[in-house]
Amino acid sequence: MRGAAAKAIQELAGHKDLTTTQRYMHLSPAATVNAIRLLEKGRLDPHGCGDMLETDTALK
Repeated sequence: MRGAAAKAIQELAGHKDLTTTQRYMHLSPAATVNAIRLLEKGRLDPHGCGDMLETDTALK
């Protein structure tokens, strides 16, 4: 996985359902710890937005 979003992997693999992708994804303990750290970092930083992207189609 190396930090790639599950949804991106799903699209690249051509899986119809995200559950299929998740079946083949195996997270290491270190990946789980890193994900927790990312989530905690965003929670502790009141000014940060993390990895949020604007998805409003009116901007296109």
